[in-house]
Amino acid sequence: MLAQNGSDADILNPAIVAIFKEDIMAKRLTRKLTEVAREVEQTLKAHYNVTEKDLENWRKAARAQGYTFPESKLIKIEDLYIDYEVQRDVIHDHVRNIMKKWDSRICSPVSACQVTGKATQDTYDGQHRTVAATILGYTEIPGSIVHTDDHNFPSYAFEMLNDTGVKRLGPGDLHRNALVRYKNGSREIKNVRARTLQDQFDALGIDLEDKGTRKSPQLRGDNDYFFSHFKYAYKAIEVDETGKVLFAILDAIKSVFPLQEEIDQGVFIGLYELQRLIGTNPNIKLPANWMKTLLQSLKPEFKSSAIIHSKAKLQWSHYKGDGATWTAPTAMSNFMRECHIVCGGKLNLPYHGEGAKMGIEEGVVAPGLFPEEQMVA
Repeated sequence: MLAQNGSDADILNPAIVAIFKEDIMAKRLTRKLTEVAREVEQTLKAHYNVTEKDLENWRKAARAQGYTFPESKLIKIEDLYIDYEVQRDVIHDHVRNIMKKWDSRICSPVSACQVTGKATQDTYDGQHRTVAATILGYTEIPGSIVHTDDHNFPSYAFEMLNDTGVKRLGPGDLHRNALVRYKNGSREIKNVRARTLQDQFDALGIDLEDKGTRKSPQLRGDNDYFFSHFKYAYKAIEVDETGKVLFAILDAIKSVFPLQEEIDQGVFIGLYELQRLIGTNPNIKLPANWMKTLLQSLKPEFKSSAIIHSKAKLQWSHYKGDGATWTAPTAMSNFMRECHIVCGGKLNLPYHGEGAKMGIEEGVVAPGLFPEEQMVA
């Protein structure tokens, strides 16, 4: 563009280039917010399927809420609490980074909630910068206090505000918050499922927690056993919302392999997948305790559930070829079924078809799969 209005030398003139860039940046960066808002509204209508009726309904809903904006002020840090039923555990490295780069000018207000009838002001966003400020010697911090009689507000506010950013909410965070909402009276289906799920773990004395939590003496649960795969725990509840299937899977693994602290994920997934397949075929009839029977048939060859898992991976690689993508539900369920058969088991277990077989029935067995590398009779 400069070449059209000046010489080639002008293009290389640092002063002219600087003025040109400054003019562009000024136009690019400084705009009236209301103008931007109007343009965004038009773009939403043109490209995001937002109609004028949608906007009218959202405006009416916002006005009808009757809520006021949070009260913003300097808050005494000593008056704040952290409700760990809602909040995640402190990420220490994040606190360290905040302190290293501390700048009070960009310290966003901590968000806290004063629930009617509760004496404490509980934070639901900003615990890391507040902890950092405290360690740095501050006694007050900017804060926004929400006053509400909704006991579930801190839980869903935390979930909405923290599902992006430093660390997305993990399955454990979502599970814990669902339990809080159930306790406070919410009977949304996800909260009911969370409570039913947790009841099965509690009844069997098994902690549901990730492996990082399990390693922490301060954070780990009190039970002797733990399971860390939240996703498949919830899958078991979705298959049977009474919790009986989940209970049966956990009970079978714990009962047959009582010396292991961890309820093995692979064996859990295999039993879950077999149960799912059973549910799709009304012609398959199995005894109520079939899961224990299956695992008991494998125990003479595989002394722990962790060994069953590792041997399944060994056989998968041997039969499918190195580099074959590991598919846990298919691999674990078919491996346990075929091992049950060659170990003399009589259960009529389902499988995924001939193409999903693991080669054990045919004798294509990985070296070292069974003790002394011998097929069992």
